[in-house]
Amino acid sequence: METVEPGSTFAGYRVISLLGRGGMGQVWLVEHPTLGRREALKIISPNPADPSFHERFRNEARTAAALDHPGIVTVFTHGVENGSPWFSMTYLDGEDLTGAGPMPVDEVVTITARVADALDYAHGQRVIHRDVKPANIVVARGPDGRITRVTVLDFGIARLVDGNKMTATNLFVGTLAYAAPELLTGEAAIPASDQYALGCTVFQLLTGRRPFPGNTPVALISGHVNSPVPRPSDHDPALAHLDPVFARALAKQPGDRFASCTEFARALEQAAAAGPRRAAPTTPAPAFPPRIPHQPPFQVHTPPTAHQPHTPAAVFAGGFPPPPPKKNRTGLFVGVGAGVFVLVLALVITAIALVGSDDAPATTASGASTSTSSSAGSTSATPGSGGDFASIASSGDSTCAVRGGELFCWGGNQYGTLGDGSTTDRPRPEKVSGLDDVSAVSMGGLGRTCAIASGDLYCWGQGAGQTGQNVTLPTKVSGLTDVSSVAVGLTTCAVSSGDLYCWGNNLHGQTGAGADPTIPTPTRVSGLSNVTAVSTSHTTTCAIATGSAYCWGNNADGQVGDGTTTNRPTPTRLDLDSPTSISTSLYSTCAVADGSGGASGTVFCWGENGSGQLGDGTEVSRQRPTPIDVRGATQVSTTGYAACAAAGGSAYCWGSRSALPDHAPDRINGLSGVTEVTTGSANVCAVAGAKMYCWGLNSKGQLGNGTTTTSNEPQPVRFPA
Repeated sequence: METVEPGSTFAGYRVISLLGRGGMGQVWLVEHPTLGRREALKIISPNPADPSFHERFRNEARTAAALDHPGIVTVFTHGVENGSPWFSMTYLDGEDLTGAGPMPVDEVVTITARVADALDYAHGQRVIHRDVKPANIVVARGPDGRITRVTVLDFGIARLVDGNKMTATNLFVGTLAYAAPELLTGEAAIPASDQYALGCTVFQLLTGRRPFPGNTPVALISGHVNSPVPRPSDHDPALAHLDPVFARALAKQPGDRFASCTEFARALEQAAAAGPRRAAPTTPAPAFPPRIPHQPPFQVHTPPTAHQPHTPAAVFAGGFPPPPPKKNRTGLFVGVGAGVFVLVLALVITAIALVGSDDAPATTASGASTSTSSSAGSTSATPGSGGDFASIASSGDSTCAVRGGELFCWGGNQYGTLGDGSTTDRPRPEKVSGLDDVSAVSMGGLGRTCAIASGDLYCWGQGAGQTGQNVTLPTKVSGLTDVSSVAVGLTTCAVSSGDLYCWGNNLHGQTGAGADPTIPTPTRVSGLSNVTAVSTSHTTTCAIATGSAYCWGNNADGQVGDGTTTNRPTPTRLDLDSPTSISTSLYSTCAVADGSGGASGTVFCWGENGSGQLGDGTEVSRQRPTPIDVRGATQVSTTGYAACAAAGGSAYCWGSRSALPDHAPDRINGLSGVTEVTTGSANVCAVAGAKMYCWGLNSKGQLGNGTTTTSNEPQPVRFPA
């Protein structure tokens, strides 16, 4: 970072004093060179290992500067000085809300209304804050003590840091206190995520307590995802009339929350007006810390080195979990109990590791291609060639398989993911009734399943209903016939009569069907024909059409593979020869295609690589397909931080769970005749010979062996006789 000190000049500004320092950078009080105006100037520490950082910084700075709202801090200008990105903003004479609460209800209502208005304005500009918390809300008061201004800080900073993959336990703990459940399972941020964070913030302002107790990431994650919605009356009985408002604002499922932040604020105001008034606390609220509100939100840590080990405790609030620590070559997972730690590993989106062989990756010729792949938020499925098993899928804590034309599902069933009409977990496979001649299954989107039966598409689970509600039984998707492939993530895509149709979340254009943030019904993706495979993840989609690979949507980490980090709203053709399988995930993408010299079955990967998930032996991110040392592959499957492939009758895995320090592919011991592999967020499954095996976490019975015991060795799935 550029050396700065009081009295010096930086980017033409006269530096006056240091306002704050953190792991992401520094904030200085400066004087504008011509206007004489005092401004706050934030200098960001770039990531030297991330070649796209400066470009993403400029994109985020432009986005923040374009926001024009009295409740959002004004960004004046930005630039890069001697390699150090910076931007200047309004110097505010207020205090942030760190440590505030309990506050008088009428003041909290005022703050909530103004923050909600600012957030809804930003959402209307297609900007998500991602890090709403007391430290990012500044309140100014007049001489009489009344609130005169409420300002929201740091729009876009959370996404910038997310892309930078910085780690700091103190940041994680502090920000996790306000993180929506969908972010903690790797889903993309949406307006409802900001509403949830605002609800957590308002809860703290009213009660002086965070909604979920705990000083560790494990405890906080468990609270957000598993614990009942807290009630303000648990801390102050006088607030009981506000309980129903928070029951909705802090609902686990985004669709159950208020339609907007402003609607939440109005409901709070109405409930407060109808209830008893609470006097200001007799003891003063904790004093605000003496800091200027532009101080970076990373306050008590130093940035890690590029190869500093991460632990499951280091979880990033914006949805980026760091890779777990390296393990020895004898096992898959650390011995953990069921329940809360399962959530951490599901968040960390890793299930790849059972290694123990020093054999080189397969080099046999590829066989028949399959394209079933899954990730924490995505599963693409095309009928495969695994004997009786036509398709397998895993996502979250649930697993499904198509066997002998019948669909079986097991594991977690909170959202009706298993399609049995209930929300009861199942530790063994149970047949999904009402579906005949099933050829493929796909899972993703935090609890949604889709399957192809007799050429028609059926979906169920979270948000699969006509109006976005959960459904527990297979529901036919109208308008699609002769369906041959399906992929589920935040977006759902299906191949119908050779054409590709996508619908659902479209925040980054991943449906390829226009600019609307949501595409409610199946809409054809133009420019593609003869589509044979599709994969969609959180905000990126890929497909194979007319013998070529295409990707589109979110490209912040180069996961589209076109050599840039520019988002692509329409399919972009990749430089791959004869691709046969493709799988995209949160930050990276892999495919099977012909390699140099026409070698078939070569695995290529690209995108973010901080966990070695590209398998090329480095942690260097790649913006174009890069071949790795796996040959003879027929199929590949990715998660956010790891990947596996079926190659030469064996399964190979690499990434954050690789036993090798250079993140090279490792062969899974104990399996032969492997034709398919699927990587879920907490476990791995493979078809080997005429059987299916799963291993990894098992708190909901997702291994399908009739137990809830975690296993680091492949366990045969116990199908009904």
